[in-house]
Amino acid sequence: MNKKLIALAIATAVSAPAMAATSNVDVYGLMSVGVDSVTNNNAGAGDSTKRVGRVSDYASRIGFKGTEDLGNGLAATWQIEQQINSDGVGTGAFAGAGMRNTFVGLKSKDLGEVRVGKHDTPYKMSTGRFDVFADTLGDYNGLVGASTATAAGSYFDQRTNNTVAYLTPNFSGFSAAGSYVFGAETATSGSASTGNAYSLAAMYEAGPLYLTAAYERHNIGSASTGTLAAPAGNGNVEEKAWKLGASYSIMDFTLAALYEKTDDNFNAGSNLYGHRTWFLSGKYQMGATALKASYANAGSDNQSATVSNGAKLYTLGADYAFSKRTTVYALYTKISNDAGAAYNFAYNPATGVGAGDTVSGMSLGLKHSF
Repeated sequence: MNKKLIALAIATAVSAPAMAATSNVDVYGLMSVGVDSVTNNNAGAGDSTKRVGRVSDYASRIGFKGTEDLGNGLAATWQIEQQINSDGVGTGAFAGAGMRNTFVGLKSKDLGEVRVGKHDTPYKMSTGRFDVFADTLGDYNGLVGASTATAAGSYFDQRTNNTVAYLTPNFSGFSAAGSYVFGAETATSGSASTGNAYSLAAMYEAGPLYLTAAYERHNIGSASTGTLAAPAGNGNVEEKAWKLGASYSIMDFTLAALYEKTDDNFNAGSNLYGHRTWFLSGKYQMGATALKASYANAGSDNQSATVSNGAKLYTLGADYAFSKRTTVYALYTKISNDAGAAYNFAYNPATGVGAGDTVSGMSLGLKHSF
């Protein structure tokens, strides 16, 4: 059935008068489920091995979006996108953690677009295309943008609440994006602060070449509320990250690389969790089959002067596209932690992972978009 007809039926059932005033609504989504075998080689338990089989959802979602022409080159835009836990694990509603990019905005061909709501930061958007295993067990956010810290805010590939974002038009291959994140919904008393953040990215694309640079800063408040809260024992501190990335396509082969550096002034002004991360990915397309590989290397931070806490992430896999909308994939991924690190999968992390553990997994999955 035509997607717009489905949207019309849904919206009419909820509010017929509201739907009558809407010019166009599209329904879209993704169902993505994998069957996994995950192993945790637990160093703290004498190298005993823990293996578990499971069915996992990988970013399944449903969304509604639309535009309205306002004349003079101006349009109103909106989107509502919601996570779906198709494996039956967890909870979701049209709010909180289950909400994906959801916003209302104004768009001009000459001036760009403003979006207000919940949105990926420009920092995240700038290199998302490099992750050939995005939204799977091998997602590069296991290391890229991540930290071994358990403190709030120590993650730099975010989809933030309370966000105002601006996206420029494309100027002969050049474009940019910026966003500001308000720290909380409510005011606090005394000297407590709720924090805020901003994120910037610049992109250039010409044929097979793509270049990007991004910067993000978290001014973490002391109130322990809102999007950005102070880690334990620290207040009114800040952290920042920058990265450079490039990709290039030759015939059916695409190679991508990025370098990321994070810094902070936690722990009485020292750079506690700051570290560098390298990432490489490659994809070779052979008709309906795509062969893929990626590697990430996170360096140590300053939590310990004697114990290294970096990690390495390796992933190999292949996709087969039955059609433009339906793909089956298989992959193997492994995170090797140094003695002081406990990095884990970005999606559906393994349980019981501690310092020095090696965690690995095999996944066979099916994706269908609509």
